[in-house]
Amino acid sequence: MDWYRGKKVLITGGSKGIGRALATALASAGAHVIVTARGQAALDETVAAMQGAGTSGQVFGSLSFDVTDRAAVEEATAQAVERLGGLDVLVCNTGYAETGTTVDADADAYERMIRVNYLGHVNVVKALAPHFVAQKSGDICLVSSMLGFLGLYGYGAYAASKFAIVGFAQALRQEMGLHGVRVGVFYPPTTKTPGLETENESKPPEVWALESDSGWNKTYEAEEVAAGMLATIRKGTFDGVVGADSQLIYSLARYMPGITRYFADSDLRKAIEKVSG
Repeated sequence: MDWYRGKKVLITGGSKGIGRALATALASAGAHVIVTARGQAALDETVAAMQGAGTSGQVFGSLSFDVTDRAAVEEATAQAVERLGGLDVLVCNTGYAETGTTVDADADAYERMIRVNYLGHVNVVKALAPHFVAQKSGDICLVSSMLGFLGLYGYGAYAASKFAIVGFAQALRQEMGLHGVRVGVFYPPTTKTPGLETENESKPPEVWALESDSGWNKTYEAEEVAAGMLATIRKGTFDGVVGADSQLIYSLARYMPGITRYFADSDLRKAIEKVSG
């Protein structure tokens, strides 16, 4: 973690869960960190956690804004760069999930998640891309999901928004690479966060059964995911996952998609049978 000492880092979606775990780990590593989200109270808690983990010589702060508001994004990101005295690492971590089948899901959920999960990343990157191009160095990490390369039952709207991040990241990698800037995408697995608790409130019973019984779905602590993400950024690899199980799923989905779909369908049939009684 010495690589992060003195680095200037901006984390969107940094008020809770993985974002807070990232911020606290970076503070412990000696980085200067600003976190952003919509809720100021939760941001204040994250800043307090960073202050407890870091030292008095580090810069910690927060900015409250909505990543879907382009004007607010441009204003706040400029403030972040000014307060940090530059920017070395950007982590786009905003996102949330709504579940439901195509037949039953709220039609507006598709648009909501595209606006927050995907376009929220785009808005922040576009606002800060000129800084990175002029600097000719830095790291940009876009946070997707395991469902960003493997869409599953009940997650159609969410998976679409996360797949979009990956396509954007692939193009961005080439564009920014010409200027010495590294770009990566990280795929968190199911993680114990306040967001997961909210997501669970509306999950279809088949999804509950699928996730509780499937061997595909280990649930990770936010700190484990944060550690994996920070290691991926440091190494500069484009694709990043955490844990041997996630690496296996990623490899199967990439190199043996037919077999991956077979096992996913088998697990789904078992979940439906369980719910049907």
